[in-house]
Amino acid sequence: MMYVRYGRAGGGWGCLITGILLLVALYYILKGLFVVLWWAAPALVVLALVINWRAVADTGRDFLSLLQRNPLGGLLLGAVAVIGFPVLALYLFLRALGYNKMQQFSRTVREQQTPAEEEFVEFEELESRPKRTPPPDPEPQAPPPAPSQEPPQPENPYGEFFK
Repeated sequence: MMYVRYGRAGGGWGCLITGILLLVALYYILKGLFVVLWWAAPALVVLALVINWRAVADTGRDFLSLLQRNPLGGLLLGAVAVIGFPVLALYLFLRALGYNKMQQFSRTVREQQTPAEEEFVEFEELESRPKRTPPPDPEPQAPPPAPSQEPPQPENPYGEFFK
């Protein structure tokens, strides 16, 4: 019997070493991103305030409501926000941009839904009556036509199976 090995990459050892190298590379990439965000964080907070100050106010209100509902979770989130201030600044900036886009979107939807002043909208007037008033008597209608005489159907031989 012949055994075939597909490559000599080391099997489990090769995957383990590759995984460790990828984790180390990911660590250095995220560390560099965090350093860049650390320097940009004050500018991001100021830009968030300029773009839409409601986003920063709503985030603070959400934090205070969490602190009232769950004091331990609020304190933990506050500690994470202090340690991860650059990430919080990026979050505030992106939230302000999102608020701005939502305002633009709702403005365009409102403009599309409201008809122009010169434009007439066709409508049909319906009768209105109070809720507890009985409906008016319907107009008398002609009696329905008599049913036509259909020829009788022959008896179904399978009908007795379904009784």
